[in-house]
Amino acid sequence: MVCLRYLTLHGTPIKALPELPASLRSLTTHDCASLETTVISINSIGSLWDVLNFANCFKLDQKPLTAAMHLKIQSGEKIALDRIQMILPGSEIPEWFGDKGIGSSLTIQLPSNCHQLKGIAFCLVFLLPFPSHDMLYGSDDHREVRIYFDCHIKSKNVDGDVDDDEVFVSKKSYTIYNFLKTCDSDHMFLHYELGFVDHFRKYSGNEVTFNFYNEVDNGKTKVGHDIREPCKLKTCGVYLHFDENLRGDTLLRIFLQKQKLRRNLREK
Repeated sequence: MVCLRYLTLHGTPIKALPELPASLRSLTTHDCASLETTVISINSIGSLWDVLNFANCFKLDQKPLTAAMHLKIQSGEKIALDRIQMILPGSEIPEWFGDKGIGSSLTIQLPSNCHQLKGIAFCLVFLLPFPSHDMLYGSDDHREVRIYFDCHIKSKNVDGDVDDDEVFVSKKSYTIYNFLKTCDSDHMFLHYELGFVDHFRKYSGNEVTFNFYNEVDNGKTKVGHDIREPCKLKTCGVYLHFDENLRGDTLLRIFLQKQKLRRNLREK
């Protein structure tokens, strides 16, 4: 187990997933209908190369997973490939996503200290199942369907009036639709990335809008910038990560103390 790098469990009747070694790089767990609990440490969650895919794992207790993701982000410790990705059933965006919106677009006010920004996380809640008549999702001829986002800012002229709508960052790298084609109810995609924060630092205090889109590549044609389609989302959320400089074990201890306090309060 110490040197385990790849673990495939999808479709198995496993009920509990034990603690995994930090050597693990890929974990496949979708369609585990009986899976209820996982023990994934913040070290393990930061070492994975692939998306943590729990699609159709409806009995799974999600809170430890989303909490581990949040703690790993806050720790500022090394993350494999500078990103964390997770797919979960349901539509309840975790509480730590402070900015939430309806549909495939979200406008937020950037704080004045964006020079301290370390990373950005998204939570996208997909409205499932996908319509069978929808060209983007229904055809098996498509090799892959990606999601990507553009971030817009209203630029101002010398008089302070809104002059133009500028796209200052565009990112496309998230290939997840193949997993979601088999889902019959709402699912969430959580994604954290370090790579594009430099684009945001010079816009401290500005209002920005995130728009999430589809891009289809079937090897022949591509739905791209000119004829793209908005993602079919129920809701979406954005989390801005600033430099807390706390070790992962310290954050975990704080989290466990809070959990214990909540249990004690419920018992009273």
